[in-house]
Amino acid sequence: MKKFIPILGVVLLTSCSIHREIKKDTKAHDPEVNPTAVGMLIKPIVADLKIGSVKQSVTYTADLKLPLSEIKNNAMELFLTTHKCDYVVDPIYSKITTVENSQLSEIQITITGFPATYSKIYQADSLPKSIIQYASIALPVKRVEYINSLVSEVKGKSFGMEFSYGLMPSGFMAAQIDYAKNIHGLHYYMAFEKYSTPGQVQFDYAVNTAIYQSGLQDYNHSAYSIGVFKEKIFSNRFKIRGAGGLNYSMMEFAKSFSSIQNKTAFNSTSSIGLRFGAAFDYALYGGISLIGKAHANIALTNAIGQDGEYTSEISNIKNDDYPLVNFSVGLRFNF
Repeated sequence: MKKFIPILGVVLLTSCSIHREIKKDTKAHDPEVNPTAVGMLIKPIVADLKIGSVKQSVTYTADLKLPLSEIKNNAMELFLTTHKCDYVVDPIYSKITTVENSQLSEIQITITGFPATYSKIYQADSLPKSIIQYASIALPVKRVEYINSLVSEVKGKSFGMEFSYGLMPSGFMAAQIDYAKNIHGLHYYMAFEKYSTPGQVQFDYAVNTAIYQSGLQDYNHSAYSIGVFKEKIFSNRFKIRGAGGLNYSMMEFAKSFSSIQNKTAFNSTSSIGLRFGAAFDYALYGGISLIGKAHANIALTNAIGQDGEYTSEISNIKNDDYPLVNFSVGLRFNF
């Protein structure tokens, strides 16, 4: 049994994974030395700069795991090492932030300026007159480092769900799902509405050569639609959109209407047509928005559903209570 102990130890050691983390730190000391606590004075140090005549630039892509406060310092370090200089004269910072699917995915900082190097460093017993005169000038404007521009680019896929309640002229419950390959592109949607207010339809039907009227028939209304919509953004919270597509409406009769003479029963009416809509979207929190919608269904074809031994010829279908424009309010969830 003792012979297996060394082998087991080797197996355990070789099976352990090794985690290596490399961290690079850059530290800079404040060039101002003020050792007044020990009563010591240091001669002033003067440095001559050799400034390049052409502006240079670098672009730093930030590691998002680093603190945001370190990004500008890292960008400056990249400029100094890339152009082999000691100082940047008149630096300008440009920051580009990229957000994908509501998540920060990339930060880029571009620094533009004149690279400069120290050509001579020496200690002086007394400062030159020009330096003393410059130090006494009251400068009204002090230039500080600042973000020159901020560009926010939002890209990525979008998936949304909406739930709304229909207002006058007819109440209904509505649901919609939509998808876009690009947030700023076309959104493809599917929608469903279930109307709570019954409608009425009447039509003419033929029995042999005679034409009869059905009278008003009550029906329950459901609508299905597919199409596309495009958004227009006005602010961080508010946007509107316009939509277009196809609509199919199925209206089941509350009670089947029978024709004994023609041995058939009429049980529903349906229509296929176009849908046009508009909506406003106001962001509340995160991916949740308050929405207000309006849509119109324009029927192109109408039909009456029949069951029985014979099929009657249908004509003059009239949906008198079919609403043209429907309004609703609800919530939208973006993922």
